[in-house]
Amino acid sequence: MTTKKAPVTMGGDIARFGFAIFLATVFGAVQVFAIPRKLDIATYGEYRIFLLWAGYIGVLHFGLADGAFLRWAGRPMGGIRHEAAVVTRWLIGIGVALLVLAVAASVVVSDPLSRVYLVGMALAALAMNTATLIGYALQAAGDFRGAGRVAALSPGLFVAAIVFLPLHSLTAVLAAYVISFGVAAAVGALRITRAAFDETTAPPEALDFRVLMRTGIPVLGAITAASLSQFGDRILVSVAVPITSFALYGFASSVMVTANAATQALSRVALSHAARLPADGEARAVLLGGFYDLIAAGFGAAMAGVPLFEFLVGRTLPVYMPAIPIVRALVVGSPFWVGIHVVLVGTLQSYGLVRKQLALELVGLALVVLLCGGLLLAHTELWVVASGSTAAAVVAWGFGIAYVRRLLPSAGEQPALRFAMISTIQGVAVLLALSLHASWLVQSAAYVALGGVPTVVAARAAQRHGW
Repeated sequence: MTTKKAPVTMGGDIARFGFAIFLATVFGAVQVFAIPRKLDIATYGEYRIFLLWAGYIGVLHFGLADGAFLRWAGRPMGGIRHEAAVVTRWLIGIGVALLVLAVAASVVVSDPLSRVYLVGMALAALAMNTATLIGYALQAAGDFRGAGRVAALSPGLFVAAIVFLPLHSLTAVLAAYVISFGVAAAVGALRITRAAFDETTAPPEALDFRVLMRTGIPVLGAITAASLSQFGDRILVSVAVPITSFALYGFASSVMVTANAATQALSRVALSHAARLPADGEARAVLLGGFYDLIAAGFGAAMAGVPLFEFLVGRTLPVYMPAIPIVRALVVGSPFWVGIHVVLVGTLQSYGLVRKQLALELVGLALVVLLCGGLLLAHTELWVVASGSTAAAVVAWGFGIAYVRRLLPSAGEQPALRFAMISTIQGVAVLLALSLHASWLVQSAAYVALGGVPTVVAARAAQRHGW
């Protein structure tokens, strides 16, 4: 007697992958407090610079992983398995070649820190890009349980190494970071190899390295522009202030791990399910627009934990208390960044408008450079620079609404106005609660009293989507 599998639903995939991303977020929160206790503030600043630039090493697969994801989206794992092995070998070949070049360059570089960065970035590119490709294969096939394991395993292993091993140098921390991604990639690859091969699902086109890169490069360009627009303020700050000041800004931006995790979880689930709907109607735009309510509900719930975070920083890491105003300035803009990259960019990408997606991201990047760069040139305080990043997010989101609706009139069905109103009320509510000179419990209660109703409204609206 066989057991009938439950039908795959978007809500189930969000729950499965979302839980894994939640675990990754928890591990990220542990890192926020654990790593600064292991490293002095200057070394922590060097580590944050590595993380800042490590976020862009995806460009070193030259669009190969993104082209593969677009090719595989909506196909069963049995039809992906063989191709995934081939593309993984190609990707590892690129990574090994880059590592050889990095080692050769490190021989002629005299600065020890630069040598660590060169080799560390090359190793991270090899491990992280391989893990990304494996995760893409699992996501494309709708195996969000397996993709979730890959997403949660790397930060989990890294946190375990930080907590239980005597890692007090930048080199040791980076080695643990790279190894954790390598193990996660291996676990995901093992899950793919166990899938039953199904040759009937293979597409008629032969697998071609150059075609994958040509297809993936526009997507990679858009993703890179998205990352630059979302983290451009950190790049500008890193080159404009001393390393110890950047350590404070980097510590504050680490709180954005929740928003980054939400973007990762929701965007992949959204694209996987949107790809199964007809591309010649409004179904994809309507489906993606429903994520606005989910984003607002999640943001409202997450903000209740900000007073506790500030309390813990004061008790365990008092040297980083000057970063708190930066945290407050960044968090209120986070739902708009998530909305841009899950709903607006996702809508364009689902309809194949990849170059239009890139144009939207470049507008966001230009706004960040103009606002945050101007504030840095004016020598304003860092929390003001962070406020500029939030302002750029809001303006870019507003521009994106008009841009997407002009290209896709069906996107008018997306509940953008409700999202903007609810997110604004929630942001104001958390700032008002934090302004109270009271315990974190009182501040949290005040936030719930002020922002609870709009959060419940968003949650109920999300439920009506059937998730």
